[in-house]
Amino acid sequence: MKYRNIYRWLALPLLLSTVVGLLFVGSACTPATAVSVSPYSQTVAPGQTFTVDILVNPVAEIAGAQFELFFDPSLVTAISVTEGDLLNQGGCDTFFLPDFRPGTIDNDAGTITGVACVITTPGGKVSSSGTLATIIFTAGTTAGSSILQLSNSMVGNSTGQAVSISVTGGRVTVSAE
Repeated sequence: MKYRNIYRWLALPLLLSTVVGLLFVGSACTPATAVSVSPYSQTVAPGQTFTVDILVNPVAEIAGAQFELFFDPSLVTAISVTEGDLLNQGGCDTFFLPDFRPGTIDNDAGTITGVACVITTPGGKVSSSGTLATIIFTAGTTAGSSILQLSNSMVGNSTGQAVSISVTGGRVTVSAE
């Protein structure tokens, strides 16, 4: 008789932990639109100009995206940010914010802010992978490694709702070898 109560006390916590575990596994397996720096890692010579793309791989139809990028200004200098091919696939018209507002690059702080692009064609949306933006950098003369960290990244659908994303930054190494 006393063992029957033990089973009840053991069964309830086991059941609760199983349900909670399934909830976390289920949410971890939900597909997300990937936003990433490409290439993930590269090595450049001092003074070399190099390119970094911000890629978006949607799992559902999207109509806009934004990001900020942080880097080590003692190692690299950002030169320009230009619109990629992601949102103008299929002939959609777009609005790319850096084209209309100067000052998105701050090489003293090591930031690129206010980069956003949205489809302006009514009903326009895309579901294929592409480049949201291309950034041109120049390596400094000091050797070292700079993280290229994406921040404030958002991707939205045609109704303006944010979609679930996963974000992967990158790294550039300035090497004299």
